[in-house]
Amino acid sequence: MPNVVREEIDNLNSVLTITLEKAEVEQKLKTELNKYREKAAMKGFRKGKTPDTMLRKLYGKGLLADIVNDALQRQLYDHIIENKLEVLGQPIPSENHPEVHLDPIQVSDYIFKFDLGIAPEFEIKGIDASDVYEKYKVEIGDDRVDEEMLKARKRFGKRIVSDSEIQEEDMVKLQLAELEADSVKEGGIEHNFSLLLANAQDGAKAILLSHKVGDTLKMDVFELEKDRDEDFARRYFLGLEKEDDREISDRVFQITIEEASRVEPAEMGEEFYNTYFGEGRVTSEEEAREAIRLDYGQYFDQQANALLFRDLQERLLELNQLPLPEAFLKRWILTSNENATPETVDKGFESFTKSLQWSLIRNKAARLFGIQVTEDDLKAYFANRVLSYFGGQLNDMNLINGMVERLMQDEKQADQAGDEVLLDKLQAAISAVVTINPKPIAEAEFLEVMRQAQAQAQTEQAEADLLEEE
Repeated sequence: MPNVVREEIDNLNSVLTITLEKAEVEQKLKTELNKYREKAAMKGFRKGKTPDTMLRKLYGKGLLADIVNDALQRQLYDHIIENKLEVLGQPIPSENHPEVHLDPIQVSDYIFKFDLGIAPEFEIKGIDASDVYEKYKVEIGDDRVDEEMLKARKRFGKRIVSDSEIQEEDMVKLQLAELEADSVKEGGIEHNFSLLLANAQDGAKAILLSHKVGDTLKMDVFELEKDRDEDFARRYFLGLEKEDDREISDRVFQITIEEASRVEPAEMGEEFYNTYFGEGRVTSEEEAREAIRLDYGQYFDQQANALLFRDLQERLLELNQLPLPEAFLKRWILTSNENATPETVDKGFESFTKSLQWSLIRNKAARLFGIQVTEDDLKAYFANRVLSYFGGQLNDMNLINGMVERLMQDEKQADQAGDEVLLDKLQAAISAVVTINPKPIAEAEFLEVMRQAQAQAQTEQAEADLLEEE
């Protein structure tokens, strides 16, 4: 029987010595060689009569390597499971690992040494009623309500055409004609297109607003719209095909304003209220404004929850500063990633260890609260994702279930979904026991906090990805 001995170097490092005894290895090798002997038909020997020495020379080395490797893997992980060791990374050969020669002719005892990185033992701090956290409560101002109300009314409004005047948010229909010596060029480019004045360059907008429907003027069409390149202008404003590479000698074209139109906001009333807010939910302008304030508040509340969990995570990391077997982890990264170098490991190690510490804290908290992610949880998660693809309007359950099953079979997506479900459950569990105080904040200030948090998260993610990319 294999002999497994664990030596504890300290609380975070152990050495596992596994001895594979000659007798057992030899017996397994003979068994495998006999299988080959029964099938082998070698010149000069009857089937099933190939000599043992020849079989060992031909097949023994590969078979012996497989036997030793299988026994090692089984003994390693059986020992870890049976002794309930929470290891970090994977076992790696010790630096003073004894030299091993696998000789199928002369089988012997084989001794292997592996280093183990052990997760620290700790009692989690920061998740009881005495722990106080702040959650942003965004104050939705009247300006925001006014803006959202106007957007809603325009969404269900009617487009009207103006006979003469042009306003800042109008859509104008323009007729373009190429010029030659200040006159319309015979056989030149002619094209009709529309332009939303809100997207026009400031100079172009000012010129158009100073005219009325029916006027003809001259303009540089390559300076009409913001953030558009020459290719866009040639195709959309001039109507040229992508393959048409003719030279445009003069950027100034004749422009005739054919029409101006705008959306007239829907009237405040029962029809608008029922259409936008849902049947019977709102019956007055005051209720409509409160409904917008509530809906927008819920939107911000989701983001505030994300910030709360970020703060909670940072606080738990601060309160539970876990020691790690750093030398082991650096060696493990180097041995498990052939492209990693000591320099890249050092550069990304701080972010790596922070992520590892959070993983240990998160898993400890999940066990503490008895949180598990079930197959039904994953199915519900993926079903919601599928519905979101179709804007919540899909009612074909066979289609939904089929897409959910395909997503469940994708191991990477299933793992990511499991992490998200676990974090959602963990946040709910922690939020139920800690003390959370609301922190009022203006919308503009909150948006800046969100911007900074997203920038920080992107930086941390880039650093965490560094070791994987190398």
